[in-house]
Amino acid sequence: MRAVVVREVGQLEVTEWKTPTAGAGQLVLRVAGCGVCYRDLIDRDGKYPWMVRPIVTGHELAGTVTSVGAGVSDFAVGDRVAATHRAPCGECPACRSGEETRCVGSPVSYGITVDGGYAESVAVWASSLVKVPDGVDLVEAAFLHCTAAVALRALRKHARLEPGETVVMTGATGGVGVHALQVARILGARVVAVTSSPDKVERLRALGVDDVVVARDAHWHKEVMARTGGGADVALELVGAPTFNGSLRSLRFGGRLALVGNVTTERMEVNPGYLIVREVSVSGSASATRAELAEVLGWVRDGRLKPVVAARRPLEEALAAQAALADKRIVGRQVLVP
Repeated sequence: MRAVVVREVGQLEVTEWKTPTAGAGQLVLRVAGCGVCYRDLIDRDGKYPWMVRPIVTGHELAGTVTSVGAGVSDFAVGDRVAATHRAPCGECPACRSGEETRCVGSPVSYGITVDGGYAESVAVWASSLVKVPDGVDLVEAAFLHCTAAVALRALRKHARLEPGETVVMTGATGGVGVHALQVARILGARVVAVTSSPDKVERLRALGVDDVVVARDAHWHKEVMARTGGGADVALELVGAPTFNGSLRSLRFGGRLALVGNVTTERMEVNPGYLIVREVSVSGSASATRAELAEVLGWVRDGRLKPVVAARRPLEEALAAQAALADKRIVGRQVLVP
């Protein structure tokens, strides 16, 4: 089968790859689509020291089951499914308490420790799968875990967002951002989107944000403070180090910041005194559970959330897709369609 492989750091190779088979607890999917996430660039460039190489990259995937391994009873050939980033073990204390994103018993991480979804077929673990409702496009379902479900967990669980509160959001036109702002609105929030590009303001307004701040310099938080009458209740930080302190300073007294994305590996400084004096809380938020993925898939089925596909590309355009993402030319999510 054809696949996109990271064999050497910094390189992508479209090549023939061994067709997977389903082991115990596994299924094989015919891949319908695999989202192109900024983490894929980090993976490609060797920023995760535990990453296996050579490996098929990509962690945002959905498809149709073509074979079922031993011990799998909840899925059958022909089922339409989407996967989470990792396959939880189901046995460790975190899994037993319902916190499967904190699983410490499974080494399975798609595109990092096992083959991912930039391929025609992929072997996946049943513990990572959710059935996709009828009427939901599998190509769109591929990236909803890494975008809408991740945003849902960050906003509801970690930022403790309440209806009527204001959320300030960086990276708002990215693949996570355009879905996160919809999630925030579904949860009853007012959304202030931050973008570095004046050309994207009207697109953001069309997506339903209440206000847009163009980050023309490092002091964009002052504009957020002015427009919100003293600061937002919640900051959803999707960019990381480059905008983290701006998000922090956009919050009111007692505000909450949920950190979801980090597009660079640089270190940054945070003033602890500012956190103390403003009584601001900061939470990291990684991944999402299968239940959260199922919830956002239901929203799509019901027409409450609209997946934003920037482009559907063949596997041969994987490198071009990643280049477009790095150049910040994308609104929404690109998907590789084998």
